[in-house]
Amino acid sequence: MTMPKSHGKPKPIEATKSEEREQTDSPPVPQEEESVPEAGANVESVQSEDWWSMSEPAPDWSQPETEAPATEVIPRKEPGTADVYFCGNTSVFPFNRALQAIAKEKLTGLLRSFWDQEPIDLLARDGEIVLVTTRDPDLYCPETPSPLADVDPVIVDRARDQQRETGTPFFLSLARQASIAREQAVEFTQYYGQKLFSQLWTAPQAWIMFEKNADLLSDAGDMPGEPNVSDWALETLRLVQDPDQAANFDPTSIPAFTKDGFELVQKLKLTSDEAQFASQFNGARSVQQIAKNLRLDLKSARQLLFRFLALEIVECWRASTAAKPQQRSFFQRLRGFGRRDR
Repeated sequence: MTMPKSHGKPKPIEATKSEEREQTDSPPVPQEEESVPEAGANVESVQSEDWWSMSEPAPDWSQPETEAPATEVIPRKEPGTADVYFCGNTSVFPFNRALQAIAKEKLTGLLRSFWDQEPIDLLARDGEIVLVTTRDPDLYCPETPSPLADVDPVIVDRARDQQRETGTPFFLSLARQASIAREQAVEFTQYYGQKLFSQLWTAPQAWIMFEKNADLLSDAGDMPGEPNVSDWALETLRLVQDPDQAANFDPTSIPAFTKDGFELVQKLKLTSDEAQFASQFNGARSVQQIAKNLRLDLKSARQLLFRFLALEIVECWRASTAAKPQQRSFFQRLRGFGRRDR
């Protein structure tokens, strides 16, 4: 904090002769606790000699002060400091909650995920998912899509090198060079972005951080946004081939809807297999029983269950500790929910 500049040394104030006479001729008014002198007594003899104390002399402005006055230092945000909106470990702050926070708060910026490989960046604009990328083009797209077979390999390698430097998906770089069509580049960017993000669902541990910064999307202005974050997340979960939950998967566990799970599942664009699987959730059937009813093998049942668990639509309870709720199927609850809305 900058102190105001001083305008010279202040001048001392001298008492006038009339003021001096008033001080000597007029005795001070006695205080209430002091005894009043008798009439005719010498007033000056009963007054304390130190009834008037000289004010402290003004400091010598020509000399610097030995101690600077204490001031409150207000920290300021440096221009290069990231504006972090939220961050945390996915073990306590899952990806689904991060995505829902982006959509609910209509955030614009970058969700960066740190894991055992190159960080993965998700760009959002006004709560919509724009794209997912990374600075490792081999992690982003290890193979060369067949439509790129007619493109000069040197141009493709140059676009991949640019992704290593800036993080811009090399499909967009190729489209801006007119090497491929824009619609084709958008389609590839969306698909490989979802495929890249799908790897995070099975990451054992990741650290996520959302930075609010509209400038980060300056190079993605030609990419459309996905407004339905839940359906986008479900699409990425469908790309998870092996949930790798064999150690934690218990076929005897009982899936039950979470507090908001029943309403959330109705808003999703489910496949026929997912809809049939969700119709079996009644808080009493085990995963094994559901698989038997739908004639599914346990691996397929585990894959379907993983999607609903990741979206926090259901949670699994042990058969011994599961509550005994009213046994109603998905469609019975759906009819009851519809009657409440009337």
